[in-house]
Amino acid sequence: MTGYTAPVRASLDVTYACDLRCIHCRTNTGEIPVHIRRKMLSIEQLQDIMLQLDRMGTFEITLTGGEPTIRKGFWQLLDVVPKLRHSTVTLITNAAAHTREQLDRIVDSGISSIRVSMDGTRETFAAVRLMDVFDTVVENSIYLRDRVRSFKVLTTVMKTNQHNVFDLAHYLRAHGFRRQDLILVRAHGRGGRNRLLLTEEETMAVHRKVTEFKRDVPATDFDLNLNAPYLVPGEKLRPFQDVVMFPYLVRDSSIAISATGDVTMSRLYSAAPLGNTKDAPVQEIWTQGQQQLVQEQEEFTEERLREIFWDFATSDGPDGPPLTSLLDRQIFEGAEVR
Repeated sequence: MTGYTAPVRASLDVTYACDLRCIHCRTNTGEIPVHIRRKMLSIEQLQDIMLQLDRMGTFEITLTGGEPTIRKGFWQLLDVVPKLRHSTVTLITNAAAHTREQLDRIVDSGISSIRVSMDGTRETFAAVRLMDVFDTVVENSIYLRDRVRSFKVLTTVMKTNQHNVFDLAHYLRAHGFRRQDLILVRAHGRGGRNRLLLTEEETMAVHRKVTEFKRDVPATDFDLNLNAPYLVPGEKLRPFQDVVMFPYLVRDSSIAISATGDVTMSRLYSAAPLGNTKDAPVQEIWTQGQQQLVQEQEEFTEERLREIFWDFATSDGPDGPPLTSLLDRQIFEGAEVR
């Protein structure tokens, strides 16, 4: 049992819609069937979930997607932020099409933590995002960076951009940015189907370059990190992880809530959700799910998790890696959607 009475962090998918069509998208934007879109949580339900998490004492609520800000009613969702007593709200956005008025509304809402996804310098960015909006993303990022307490660039590392991620780091540093996380693309969504996962050898090369970068550039100048648990056998994990996709200090201390209300824990191995917020309060789902977590933790040792982490990168079947997320199975295998 984790010993936590509430999730430390909660990632909340606001929508599956997006104004981009990134080649690695974990939520398959642009491919979501109508029957799934129709079952997405309402803005009122999303507001209630945020308030529930806050009452539980959740440390951080991350709003993600898709692109959260294009969800109809997103601005009403932000009305909840000033009402939260315990939880910090982090927004993950592509910053690709926001007006200055919209950026001001985000900042004025009380959101003080922003993460912008940026996967390369201009040409590589366009190859990944399939749109030439690099200048807009940088301009909007600078505007947000200068107005919130916590700002970071998130870079997904994949076959397409592995040659360019350090060029991006130097570009960001030269333009006054101070924090960047490199995140390995996983098999969820188009990342697996487009065969974008790095091999272990390729990833270890990125790891060595990050180590060299950190040796040459102090973190106080530019804090570059590779967010890749289970990378090196026996390596001690950082005392915290700043992206909810992976464990926050202790495995299974964070949850992810899908746009249709499914509550899951580890994106590596949870084959079934703990529950759905349409059926029960988050507190009840969290409490009743602890026994499932105990069983999964016994089955999935750190060594087994590392094997799973790398198995997908070497999978070379005719259809690519197996489906690894509930959303993938709902889309491509017709699994039940609450």
